[in-house]
Amino acid sequence: MAGLLITLPIAVIIALAFLGFFLWSVRNEDHEDPEMIKYRMLMDEQDQADRSIQQKNHKA
Repeated sequence: MAGLLITLPIAVIIALAFLGFFLWSVRNEDHEDPEMIKYRMLMDEQDQADRSIQQKNHKA
């Protein structure tokens, strides 16, 4: 029982840390697919191309 009082809060803290890192990466748009770039030249139509790898307009 004493082990649960130690490990459960530690597990919750680790889970919240990973959730925080995930939300931070989504907010900063660090979730792009680097593999799609090399397959883009094989696409026949421009409509098939993945739009997520195009340059984003960053506001200064």
